Amino acid sequence: MKLIRHWTAAALAALLTACVLITPGLANPEESFADFRIDASGIDVPERTITVVRYSQEGEDPLRPAGTTEYTCKLNRVTGDASFYIQPRSEGVEVVVDYLADLNGDGAYELIDSDSSPMRDTLDQKSILSAVTDGPCAALTSGETYIVSAESLASRYQQALLRGAQALGLEEAAPQSFPLCRVTLRRAPAEPEQDYQRQTYYLELYGKVLVPFDLSPGQWYYNAVEYGLAQGYFSGMEDGRFRPDDPLSRGQLAQVLWTVGGCLESDGSRFSDAAPGDWYYPAVSWCQQEGLIAGYEDGTFAPDTPLTREQLASILYRYARYAGSSLRATADLSQYDDHQAISPWAGDSMRWAVSNRLLTAEDNALRPADTVSRGELAAALYAYDINLGNRNSLW
Repeated sequence: MKLIRHWTAAALAALLTACVLITPGLANPEESFADFRIDASGIDVPERTITVVRYSQEGEDPLRPAGTTEYTCKLNRVTGDASFYIQPRSEGVEVVVDYLADLNGDGAYELIDSDSSPMRDTLDQKSILSAVTDGPCAALTSGETYIVSAESLASRYQQALLRGAQALGLEEAAPQSFPLCRVTLRRAPAEPEQDYQRQTYYLELYGKVLVPFDLSPGQWYYNAVEYGLAQGYFSGMEDGRFRPDDPLSRGQLAQVLWTVGGCLESDGSRFSDAAPGDWYYPAVSWCQQEGLIAGYEDGTFAPDTPLTREQLASILYRYARYAGSSLRATADLSQYDDHQAISPWAGDSMRWAVSNRLLTAEDNALRPADTVSRGELAAALYAYDINLGNRNSLW
Protein backbone atom coordinates (compact mmCIF):
# COMPACT_ATOMS: atom_id res chain seq x y z
CA MET A 1 0.00 0.00 0.00
CA LYS A 2 1.43 3.38 -0.98
CA LEU A 3 1.28 6.00 1.77
CA ILE A 4 0.95 9.74 1.28
CA ARG A 5 3.16 11.49 3.80
CA HIS A 6 1.14 14.68 4.28
CA TRP A 7 -1.86 14.05 6.50
CA THR A 8 -4.06 16.17 8.70
CA ALA A 9 -3.84 15.41 12.40
CA ALA A 10 -7.22 13.66 12.32
CA ALA A 11 -6.26 11.51 9.34
CA LEU A 12 -2.98 10.51 10.97
CA ALA A 13 -4.78 9.59 14.20
CA ALA A 14 -7.12 7.35 12.20
CA LEU A 15 -4.20 5.73 10.42
CA LEU A 16 -2.43 5.03 13.69
CA THR A 17 -5.54 3.36 15.01
CA ALA A 18 -5.76 1.15 11.93
CA CYS A 19 -2.10 0.13 11.84
CA VAL A 20 -0.82 -3.07 13.39
CA LEU A 21 0.19 -2.47 17.00
CA ILE A 22 3.27 -4.47 17.91
CA THR A 23 3.43 -4.72 21.70
CA PRO A 24 6.85 -4.59 23.35
CA GLY A 25 6.54 -7.91 25.10
CA LEU A 26 5.86 -6.34 28.50
CA ALA A 27 3.86 -8.11 31.16
CA ASN A 28 1.45 -5.15 31.12
CA PRO A 29 1.58 -3.54 27.65
CA GLU A 30 -0.77 -0.77 28.80
CA GLU A 31 2.10 0.50 30.99
CA SER A 32 4.33 1.12 27.96
CA PHE A 33 5.57 4.70 27.63
CA ALA A 34 5.40 4.87 23.82
CA ASP A 35 3.47 3.35 20.93
CA PHE A 36 5.32 1.57 18.13
CA ARG A 37 3.29 0.71 15.05
CA ILE A 38 4.11 -0.84 11.69
CA ASP A 39 2.40 -0.34 8.34
CA ALA A 40 3.58 -2.63 5.52
CA SER A 41 2.15 -4.64 2.66
CA GLY A 42 3.76 -7.73 4.18
CA ILE A 43 4.54 -8.51 7.82
CA ASP A 44 4.87 -11.56 10.02
CA VAL A 45 6.26 -12.01 13.50
CA PRO A 46 8.04 -15.35 13.96
CA GLU A 47 9.94 -16.13 17.14
CA ARG A 48 13.66 -16.34 16.50
CA THR A 49 16.74 -16.97 18.60
CA ILE A 50 19.73 -14.83 17.64
CA THR A 51 23.27 -14.80 19.00
CA VAL A 52 24.84 -11.42 19.72
CA VAL A 53 28.48 -10.73 20.57
CA ARG A 54 28.86 -7.46 22.47
CA TYR A 55 31.95 -5.34 21.93
CA SER A 56 33.19 -2.66 24.29
CA GLN A 57 36.10 -0.23 24.37
CA GLU A 58 38.14 1.33 27.14
CA GLY A 59 39.76 4.61 26.27
CA GLU A 60 41.81 4.38 23.10
CA ASP A 61 42.12 0.58 23.26
CA PRO A 62 40.79 -1.51 20.35
CA LEU A 63 37.26 -2.91 20.56
CA ARG A 64 37.15 -6.24 22.37
CA PRO A 65 34.41 -8.87 22.80
CA ALA A 66 32.67 -8.38 26.16
CA GLY A 67 30.36 -11.38 26.15
CA THR A 68 27.98 -13.41 24.01
CA THR A 69 24.21 -13.48 24.60
CA GLU A 70 21.38 -15.41 22.98
CA TYR A 71 18.09 -13.58 22.58
CA THR A 72 14.78 -15.26 21.88
CA CYS A 73 12.67 -12.49 20.41
CA LYS A 74 9.67 -11.70 18.28
CA LEU A 75 11.22 -10.79 14.94
CA ASN A 76 9.13 -8.37 12.90
CA ARG A 77 9.79 -9.32 9.27
CA VAL A 78 8.53 -6.54 7.00
CA THR A 79 8.56 -5.70 3.31
CA GLY A 80 10.61 -2.80 2.01
CA ASP A 81 7.60 -0.45 1.78
CA ALA A 82 7.17 -0.49 5.56
CA SER A 83 6.81 2.63 7.69
CA PHE A 84 7.31 2.69 11.45
CA TYR A 85 5.32 5.09 13.63
CA ILE A 86 6.60 6.07 17.07
CA GLN A 87 4.48 8.13 19.46
CA PRO A 88 5.86 8.86 22.95
CA ARG A 89 3.32 8.99 25.78
CA SER A 90 5.62 10.90 28.09
CA GLU A 91 8.54 13.30 27.94
CA GLY A 92 12.15 12.17 27.83
CA VAL A 93 11.71 9.27 25.39
CA GLU A 94 14.69 8.57 23.12
CA VAL A 95 14.97 6.21 20.15
CA VAL A 96 18.19 4.43 19.27
CA VAL A 97 18.71 1.98 16.42
CA ASP A 98 21.42 -0.68 16.51
CA TYR A 99 22.27 -2.25 13.17
CA LEU A 100 23.03 -5.90 13.82
CA ALA A 101 25.31 -7.64 11.34
CA ASP A 102 27.44 -10.76 11.20
CA LEU A 103 30.45 -8.75 10.13
CA ASN A 104 33.04 -11.53 10.33
CA GLY A 105 30.79 -14.33 9.02
CA ASP A 106 30.95 -16.51 12.14
CA GLY A 107 27.18 -16.85 12.55
CA ALA A 108 26.79 -14.33 15.39
CA TYR A 109 25.75 -10.68 15.18
CA GLU A 110 28.20 -8.04 16.39
CA LEU A 111 26.91 -5.24 18.66
CA ILE A 112 29.14 -2.33 19.66
CA ASP A 113 27.45 -1.37 22.91
CA SER A 114 27.97 2.38 23.13
CA ASP A 115 26.05 5.53 22.23
CA SER A 116 29.04 6.44 20.05
CA SER A 117 28.91 3.09 18.26
CA PRO A 118 29.56 3.37 14.51
CA MET A 119 26.63 0.95 14.09
CA ARG A 120 24.12 2.96 16.13
CA ASP A 121 21.80 5.82 15.17
CA THR A 122 19.40 8.01 17.07
CA LEU A 123 16.15 9.61 15.93
CA ASP A 124 15.81 13.37 16.10
CA GLN A 125 12.81 15.68 16.29
CA LYS A 126 12.48 15.67 12.47
CA SER A 127 12.29 11.87 12.11
CA ILE A 128 15.85 11.82 10.79
CA LEU A 129 18.26 9.01 11.69
CA SER A 130 21.78 10.18 12.45
CA ALA A 131 24.83 8.89 14.28
CA VAL A 132 25.39 9.88 17.89
CA THR A 133 28.97 11.12 18.06
CA ASP A 134 28.88 13.58 20.94
CA GLY A 135 26.40 14.48 23.67
CA PRO A 136 23.07 12.87 24.64
CA CYS A 137 20.46 11.44 22.31
CA ALA A 138 17.58 13.67 21.28
CA ALA A 139 14.47 13.41 23.46
CA LEU A 140 11.20 13.25 21.51
CA THR A 141 8.07 15.26 22.27
CA SER A 142 5.25 13.49 24.03
CA GLY A 143 2.19 13.05 21.81
CA GLU A 144 4.05 13.76 18.57
CA THR A 145 4.23 11.07 15.88
CA TYR A 146 7.60 10.23 14.34
CA ILE A 147 7.87 8.24 11.11
CA VAL A 148 10.81 6.11 10.00
CA SER A 149 10.79 4.27 6.67
CA ALA A 150 12.26 0.85 5.99
CA GLU A 151 14.06 2.44 3.06
CA SER A 152 15.93 4.88 5.32
CA LEU A 153 16.80 2.09 7.77
CA ALA A 154 18.13 -0.08 4.95
CA SER A 155 20.25 2.78 3.61
CA ARG A 156 21.71 3.55 7.04
CA TYR A 157 22.33 -0.18 7.57
CA GLN A 158 24.59 -0.36 4.53
CA GLN A 159 26.60 2.61 5.79
CA ALA A 160 26.82 1.02 9.24
CA LEU A 161 28.31 -2.14 7.74
CA LEU A 162 31.25 -0.17 6.37
CA ARG A 163 31.82 1.69 9.63
CA GLY A 164 31.45 -1.45 11.74
CA ALA A 165 33.90 -3.48 9.66
CA GLN A 166 36.43 -0.67 9.88
CA ALA A 167 35.97 -0.39 13.67
CA LEU A 168 36.64 -4.13 14.09
CA GLY A 169 39.67 -4.05 11.84
CA LEU A 170 38.09 -6.07 9.02
CA GLU A 171 38.87 -5.43 5.37
CA GLU A 172 35.17 -5.68 4.55
CA ALA A 173 31.93 -6.96 6.05
CA ALA A 174 30.83 -10.50 5.26
CA PRO A 175 27.79 -10.67 2.93
CA GLN A 176 24.52 -10.16 4.83
CA SER A 177 21.12 -11.67 4.09
CA PHE A 178 18.56 -9.08 5.18
CA PRO A 179 19.12 -5.94 7.28
CA LEU A 180 18.41 -6.62 10.95
CA CYS A 181 17.75 -3.62 13.18
CA ARG A 182 17.16 -3.43 16.90
CA VAL A 183 15.01 -0.40 17.71
CA THR A 184 15.08 0.61 21.38
CA LEU A 185 12.66 3.14 22.82
CA ARG A 186 14.10 4.23 26.13
CA ARG A 187 13.03 6.66 28.83
CA ALA A 188 15.47 8.32 31.19
CA PRO A 189 15.09 7.26 34.83
CA ALA A 190 13.67 9.56 37.49
CA GLU A 191 16.72 8.97 39.71
CA PRO A 192 20.34 8.95 38.50
CA GLU A 193 21.07 5.52 39.99
CA GLN A 194 18.18 3.92 38.15
CA ASP A 195 18.44 2.34 34.71
CA TYR A 196 16.60 3.36 31.55
CA GLN A 197 13.16 1.91 30.92
CA ARG A 198 13.22 0.17 27.56
CA GLN A 199 10.92 -1.15 24.85
CA THR A 200 12.84 -3.17 22.26
CA TYR A 201 11.77 -4.27 18.78
CA TYR A 202 13.68 -6.37 16.24
CA LEU A 203 13.02 -5.54 12.59
CA GLU A 204 14.21 -7.58 9.60
CA LEU A 205 13.87 -5.75 6.29
CA TYR A 206 13.00 -7.54 3.04
CA GLY A 207 12.26 -6.43 -0.52
CA LYS A 208 8.88 -6.52 -2.25
CA VAL A 209 7.81 -9.74 -0.57
CA LEU A 210 8.62 -11.72 2.57
CA VAL A 211 10.59 -14.75 1.50
CA PRO A 212 10.88 -18.02 3.47
CA PHE A 213 13.79 -18.01 5.87
CA ASP A 214 15.79 -20.68 4.00
CA LEU A 215 16.35 -18.24 1.13
CA SER A 216 18.88 -15.45 1.00
CA PRO A 217 20.26 -13.07 -1.65
CA GLY A 218 23.21 -14.58 -3.45
CA GLN A 219 21.57 -17.95 -4.11
CA TRP A 220 21.31 -18.44 -7.86
CA TYR A 221 17.54 -18.93 -7.74
CA TYR A 222 16.77 -16.17 -5.21
CA ASN A 223 15.46 -13.54 -7.66
CA ALA A 224 13.33 -16.14 -9.41
CA VAL A 225 11.77 -17.42 -6.18
CA GLU A 226 11.17 -13.90 -4.90
CA TYR A 227 9.47 -13.03 -8.20
CA GLY A 228 7.33 -16.17 -8.11
CA LEU A 229 6.25 -15.49 -4.54
CA ALA A 230 5.35 -11.89 -5.41
CA GLN A 231 3.30 -13.06 -8.41
CA GLY A 232 1.53 -15.63 -6.24
CA TYR A 233 2.73 -18.55 -8.34
CA PHE A 234 3.69 -20.53 -5.26
CA SER A 235 4.22 -20.19 -1.53
CA GLY A 236 6.43 -21.63 1.16
CA MET A 237 5.95 -24.85 3.08
CA GLU A 238 4.04 -25.18 6.33
CA ASP A 239 7.29 -25.06 8.32
CA GLY A 240 8.15 -21.60 6.94
CA ARG A 241 10.72 -22.86 4.44
CA PHE A 242 10.63 -22.86 0.65
CA ARG A 243 12.92 -25.89 0.30
CA PRO A 244 14.34 -24.85 -3.10
CA ASP A 245 16.53 -27.94 -3.41
CA ASP A 246 13.71 -30.43 -2.77
CA PRO A 247 12.49 -32.49 -5.74
CA LEU A 248 9.53 -31.04 -7.61
CA SER A 249 6.53 -33.39 -7.59
CA ARG A 250 3.84 -33.78 -10.24
CA GLY A 251 1.22 -32.51 -7.81
CA GLN A 252 3.25 -29.41 -6.99
CA LEU A 253 3.76 -28.58 -10.66
CA ALA A 254 0.05 -29.05 -11.36
CA GLN A 255 -0.75 -26.64 -8.52
CA VAL A 256 1.67 -24.02 -9.83
CA LEU A 257 0.43 -24.24 -13.43
CA TRP A 258 -3.17 -23.99 -12.25
CA THR A 259 -2.25 -20.86 -10.27
CA VAL A 260 -0.33 -19.31 -13.16
CA GLY A 261 -3.28 -20.06 -15.44
CA GLY A 262 -5.72 -18.20 -13.18
CA CYS A 263 -7.14 -20.98 -10.95
CA LEU A 264 -9.90 -21.77 -13.46
CA GLU A 265 -12.70 -24.24 -12.76
CA SER A 266 -12.75 -27.53 -14.61
CA ASP A 267 -14.51 -30.87 -14.82
CA GLY A 268 -13.58 -33.34 -12.14
CA SER A 269 -10.45 -35.46 -12.41
CA ARG A 270 -10.72 -39.03 -13.64
CA PHE A 271 -7.53 -40.16 -11.93
CA SER A 272 -8.03 -42.87 -9.31
CA ASP A 273 -5.60 -41.21 -6.87
CA ALA A 274 -7.00 -37.65 -7.11
CA ALA A 275 -10.23 -37.16 -5.19
CA PRO A 276 -12.21 -34.10 -4.04
CA GLY A 277 -10.62 -32.89 -0.82
CA ASP A 278 -7.06 -33.59 -1.93
CA TRP A 279 -5.07 -30.35 -1.93
CA TYR A 280 -4.05 -30.91 -5.55
CA TYR A 281 -7.46 -32.02 -6.86
CA PRO A 282 -8.62 -28.75 -8.55
CA ALA A 283 -5.18 -28.25 -10.11
CA VAL A 284 -4.84 -31.82 -11.37
CA SER A 285 -8.37 -31.73 -12.76
CA TRP A 286 -7.62 -28.56 -14.73
CA CYS A 287 -4.24 -29.82 -15.98
CA GLN A 288 -5.88 -33.04 -17.13
CA GLN A 289 -8.69 -31.17 -18.87
CA GLU A 290 -6.24 -28.92 -20.75
CA GLY A 291 -3.92 -31.79 -21.64
CA LEU A 292 -0.94 -30.35 -19.78
CA ILE A 293 0.00 -33.33 -17.59
CA ALA A 294 -0.95 -36.85 -18.60
CA GLY A 295 -1.61 -39.72 -16.22
CA TYR A 296 -0.35 -43.28 -16.27
CA GLU A 297 -1.78 -46.34 -18.01
CA ASP A 298 -3.13 -47.68 -14.72
CA GLY A 299 -5.36 -44.59 -14.33
CA THR A 300 -3.28 -42.89 -11.67
CA PHE A 301 -1.79 -39.40 -11.58
CA ALA A 302 0.94 -40.14 -9.01
CA PRO A 303 1.03 -36.64 -7.45
CA ASP A 304 4.05 -37.36 -5.26
CA THR A 305 6.27 -38.66 -8.07
CA PRO A 306 9.26 -36.38 -8.80
CA LEU A 307 9.68 -34.88 -12.26
CA THR A 308 12.75 -34.90 -14.47
CA ARG A 309 14.11 -31.88 -16.31
CA GLU A 310 12.91 -33.14 -19.68
CA GLN A 311 9.45 -33.86 -18.26
CA LEU A 312 9.28 -30.30 -16.94
CA ALA A 313 10.30 -28.96 -20.34
CA SER A 314 7.60 -31.04 -22.01
CA ILE A 315 4.86 -29.85 -19.65
CA LEU A 316 5.86 -26.20 -19.89
CA TYR A 317 5.96 -26.56 -23.69
CA ARG A 318 2.34 -27.74 -23.60
CA TYR A 319 1.43 -24.86 -21.32
CA ALA A 320 3.05 -22.39 -23.75
CA ARG A 321 0.93 -23.83 -26.56
CA TYR A 322 -2.18 -23.53 -24.36
CA ALA A 323 -1.33 -19.91 -23.41
CA GLY A 324 -0.53 -18.88 -26.99
CA SER A 325 3.14 -18.17 -26.25
CA SER A 326 5.85 -18.52 -28.86
CA LEU A 327 7.05 -22.06 -29.56
CA ARG A 328 10.05 -20.81 -31.51
CA ALA A 329 13.17 -22.90 -30.87
CA THR A 330 16.64 -22.28 -32.30
CA ALA A 331 18.97 -24.09 -29.91
CA ASP A 332 21.37 -26.71 -31.28
CA LEU A 333 21.21 -29.49 -28.70
CA SER A 334 24.01 -31.45 -30.37
CA GLN A 335 26.55 -29.06 -28.83
CA TYR A 336 25.87 -30.51 -25.38
CA ASP A 337 27.81 -33.54 -24.21
CA ASP A 338 24.71 -35.49 -23.13
CA HIS A 339 22.35 -34.58 -25.96
CA GLN A 340 21.92 -38.25 -26.87
CA ALA A 341 20.41 -38.87 -23.42
CA ILE A 342 17.36 -36.74 -24.32
CA SER A 343 14.31 -38.94 -24.89
CA PRO A 344 12.93 -38.83 -28.45
CA TRP A 345 9.57 -37.50 -27.24
CA ALA A 346 11.31 -34.60 -25.41
CA GLY A 347 13.48 -33.30 -28.25
CA ASP A 348 11.24 -30.43 -29.39
CA SER A 349 10.36 -29.30 -25.87
CA MET A 350 13.98 -29.43 -24.68
CA ARG A 351 15.08 -27.43 -27.72
CA TRP A 352 12.38 -24.85 -26.94
CA ALA A 353 13.24 -24.73 -23.21
CA VAL A 354 16.95 -24.25 -23.90
CA SER A 355 16.28 -21.63 -26.59
CA ASN A 356 14.29 -19.53 -24.11
CA ARG A 357 16.59 -20.25 -21.13
CA LEU A 358 13.95 -22.08 -19.14
CA LEU A 359 16.60 -24.75 -18.67
CA THR A 360 20.33 -24.05 -18.71
CA ALA A 361 23.34 -26.30 -19.04
CA GLU A 362 25.91 -27.00 -16.37
CA ASP A 363 29.38 -28.15 -17.40
CA ASN A 364 28.02 -28.40 -20.96
CA ALA A 365 25.42 -30.95 -19.85
CA LEU A 366 21.62 -30.58 -19.94
CA ARG A 367 20.96 -33.49 -17.52
CA PRO A 368 17.55 -34.34 -19.04
CA ALA A 369 16.90 -37.32 -16.74
CA ASP A 370 17.91 -35.52 -13.52
CA THR A 371 15.20 -34.75 -11.00
CA VAL A 372 14.13 -31.13 -11.20
CA SER A 373 14.06 -29.05 -8.02
CA ARG A 374 11.61 -26.44 -6.75
CA GLY A 375 14.26 -23.79 -7.28
CA GLU A 376 14.69 -24.86 -10.90
CA LEU A 377 10.94 -24.54 -11.44
CA ALA A 378 11.06 -20.99 -10.07
CA ALA A 379 13.91 -20.16 -12.44
CA ALA A 380 12.02 -21.67 -15.40
CA LEU A 381 8.88 -19.64 -14.67
CA TYR A 382 10.94 -16.49 -14.22
CA ALA A 383 12.59 -17.04 -17.61
CA TYR A 384 9.20 -17.85 -19.16
CA ASP A 385 7.75 -14.50 -18.06
CA ILE A 386 10.82 -12.60 -19.19
CA ASN A 387 11.17 -14.23 -22.60
CA LEU A 388 7.67 -15.43 -23.45
CA GLY A 389 5.17 -13.98 -21.01
CA ASN A 390 4.02 -10.59 -19.78
CA ARG A 391 7.16 -8.50 -19.56
CA ASN A 392 5.20 -5.64 -17.97
CA SER A 393 4.53 -7.84 -14.93
CA LEU A 394 8.21 -7.93 -13.97
CA TRP A 395 9.42 -5.62 -11.20
